[in-house]
Amino acid sequence: MKPITRLTTLLVILLSLCLIPMTSAAGDESGDGQPGTSGSTGSDNGSGTSSGSSTGSGGNSGDGSGGGTQGPAGVSVPRVMVEGFSVEPQVVFAGQEFTVNFSLRNTSTTTRVQNLKVTVASPDTAFLPVGGSSSLFVSRIRAERVSGQSMTFRALPSLEAKPYQLTIAVEYEDALANAYESTETLAIEVNQELRADASIPQVTPEMLTVGQQASMTFTIQNQGKSKLFNAKATIAEGQALAPAEAFIGSIDPGTSGAVDLTVTANEPATGPIDVVVSYEDVTGEPFTFTRQVDLSISEAQPQEEYPGEIPEPEPEPAGFPFLPLVAVVVVVALLVTALLIARAARKRRAAREDAESLAALSGDNLIGDDWQ
Repeated sequence: MKPITRLTTLLVILLSLCLIPMTSAAGDESGDGQPGTSGSTGSDNGSGTSSGSSTGSGGNSGDGSGGGTQGPAGVSVPRVMVEGFSVEPQVVFAGQEFTVNFSLRNTSTTTRVQNLKVTVASPDTAFLPVGGSSSLFVSRIRAERVSGQSMTFRALPSLEAKPYQLTIAVEYEDALANAYESTETLAIEVNQELRADASIPQVTPEMLTVGQQASMTFTIQNQGKSKLFNAKATIAEGQALAPAEAFIGSIDPGTSGAVDLTVTANEPATGPIDVVVSYEDVTGEPFTFTRQVDLSISEAQPQEEYPGEIPEPEPEPAGFPFLPLVAVVVVVALLVTALLIARAARKRRAAREDAESLAALSGDNLIGDDWQ
C-alpha cells in the first residue's frame, strides 16, 4: 500500500473516532424513545418521562442508603438516583393497598441511559405488588432528565406498627451499551388500625340521691393488633354526675383494662350519662368514643328529727339468787307434801283395814249356841 493511501486511511479512522462522541451526544438530544410505563409523568422524547423533578411528601421518606452505582472500571458512570418519593395514602395501614410514587434522575450532563429495569421490593416481603410483578421497564432517560414512575403494593395484614424497608434497584445501560446498577433504600411507615370497645358501665347502687356516691365499673377492650396507650375513662362536666376520671394506661392487643370509677350524684336526673373513653396509638394520635349509662338520681330525703335517743335499759346489777332458792323451796315443799299425803293415805287405809277386820270378828259366833 502506498504511503499516501495509508495516511488517508489513518486520517479517516481518527476522524471517525472523533465523530462517535458527537453522534452519541446528538442522539441524547434528538433520539426517539419508546412510550413509558403507566404512571409516568411529564415528557422525555415522547417516552412518558418527566422533564422536571418531583419531591416526596408525607411521613414516608427515603433514607438514601443502598449499594450505589456500579459499572465498568475506568469509565465515567452516568448515575441514576431516586430523587422524589411519596406514598398515597400518606398513612399506610397493615392489610391495605398503597401506591409508591418515585422519580429517577439521570445525573449525567452528556450521556443518556437506556434499557432501564426498575425493581421495587421489600427485603422481608412485607409488601406484595398488586400487579403481580415488582419490576417495570423504562426505555431511556436523557441527560439531566427525570422519569416519574409508580407502583402499587399491599401491606401484609400481620405487620406490626413500625417502619419497613423498600428497595429500588435499577439496571441500565449507557449509549455505548455499558451495563450499570444502582440501588436505593427507602422507608415505609406502617400502622395497625386500632380497634377498641368497652362494656356497658354498671353503677352500684342503681338508685342514687343527690350527694350520694356510687361505684361505676366496666372494661376497655383492645380488639386490634396494636397496643393502646394512655387509655382512660372520663365523665365530663355539665352532667348529673360530678366530673371524674380513671386512668388505665397501656392495653396490650387481645386484652382489656378494668375501670373502677367513684362517682358522685350532683343533681336530680333521669336519663343517660355520657362516659368518654380515650386512648392513643404508637404515634401519640388521640382517639375517643362514648358509652352511655342510664341513671336515676332523686332529691335527698330530709332526715327526721328525734328529741333524743331512747336510752337502752341498763342491765340490773346481779344480786342474791332468790329465784333458784325459791324453786328449791317449792320443790322441797312439794316433796314434803307428797310424803305427808302418802303417809296419811297409808294411815287411813290401815285404819280402814282394822275396822273391817273388827267388823268381821264381831259378826262371827265364837262360843256357839250351846254355850248359852
